[in-house]
Amino acid sequence: MTAAPHAARTPTNLGPRDAPARQITPLWAVLLFTFLNSAGSAIVYSGLFFIAKSQYGFDDFQRFGLGLLYGVVYIPAAFYVGPALRRLQRSGVSPRSLLVGLMLGMGAVCALPWLADRAGLPGAWPLWVAVAVYSPLSGMLWANVESYLAGGRSGAGLRSATGKFNITWSSSIVVTLVLMGPAVEGHSLLVLLFLSFLHAGCAGLLLLSFRPSPGQHAHEDHSAAPPIYARLLTVCRLLLPTSFMLMSVISPILPTTLASLKIPEGWKLPVAAVWPAARVAAFFLMERWHGWHGRWWPIAAGGGVLVLSFAGVVLAPQLPAGLALPTLIASLLAFGVGMGVIYCAALYYAMEVSDSGVDAGGMHEAAIGTGYAVGPMLGLLAAGLASAGTIPSGSRDITMIALAFLLAGLVVLVAVFRARRRI
Repeated sequence: MTAAPHAARTPTNLGPRDAPARQITPLWAVLLFTFLNSAGSAIVYSGLFFIAKSQYGFDDFQRFGLGLLYGVVYIPAAFYVGPALRRLQRSGVSPRSLLVGLMLGMGAVCALPWLADRAGLPGAWPLWVAVAVYSPLSGMLWANVESYLAGGRSGAGLRSATGKFNITWSSSIVVTLVLMGPAVEGHSLLVLLFLSFLHAGCAGLLLLSFRPSPGQHAHEDHSAAPPIYARLLTVCRLLLPTSFMLMSVISPILPTTLASLKIPEGWKLPVAAVWPAARVAAFFLMERWHGWHGRWWPIAAGGGVLVLSFAGVVLAPQLPAGLALPTLIASLLAFGVGMGVIYCAALYYAMEVSDSGVDAGGMHEAAIGTGYAVGPMLGLLAAGLASAGTIPSGSRDITMIALAFLLAGLVVLVAVFRARRRI
């Protein structure tokens, strides 16, 4: 989520003081575009597993496969968006034009499942195709949106913009999941069709309010970043995909978990929105209070809460009836706080330490995509071992937790080692 390293050239009739202001896209436009497109993230990822279960009858194994596909195709798109954008710019294609093309492409593919259903085409293939196309486009999208967020901003302005950005996209996901709840049962494909029109509308917003290219990042504050920021960024870049790995284990099994707790159909997505809502609260606190900047303890606390609450979410259905739902809700709340702390810190230090170009945003998004991919791999491995009889069928969840804990522990050790090397 960062800007192209070379902003559009300043017209010769502008003075040096006027040029940066003319090149910067207004923050309100970036935030509005972010809010609307985050609805897509909520529908196509968080709500995707509920749609797959309701419309196509997917089981846990199939939903893990869907999550794996999402992550695997997300990573290269985010990682290579910087070089691709530079090639397009040399061909005369602006970053804004690329975003318009992404909106039209994402809108078209969201309509595919509905169109296939209306045409009477059998099978779940439209959903697999939609995910395979939408996910890489999404990876390219957010790296570019972050470029418009950071372009021309630094210091206090960048910190404020980043905080508002986090609150905006995360609150959009909560609102979308709550509103989706009643619509998923029986109307899930209409939800995707609505998203198609939403993306088309966002293309118009881009043309009306975005500059052709993001503003250049102001380097005077960037160069003054304290040395500890680089070490904190080293750790955050490893903890960020770990947090999304844990999220990507939880998301595919939540429909089954909520069904086992007898949650009414219309309330399943609102309950699933508990952890994103807690994440919004964490983002809001970290945007208001800056005492966490340059400190180790918030990252350590966020990571610890994240891992423990992950275990609580997975194991909650196995508790006695009176404890299962309260434990699930409390664990989801804690999980959201941990996710919020790690994400907010990772994005902040990336913006402060890096050049805030599109490559930095691509690295940030590629790290997220890695978590999207690894989480379902763990779920598929545990489910495969259970179905093959290698482990008892009832120990799948314990196996998932053990695998996730092992991998998370290794990541923490590597993060600490790398951080100490940079001291």
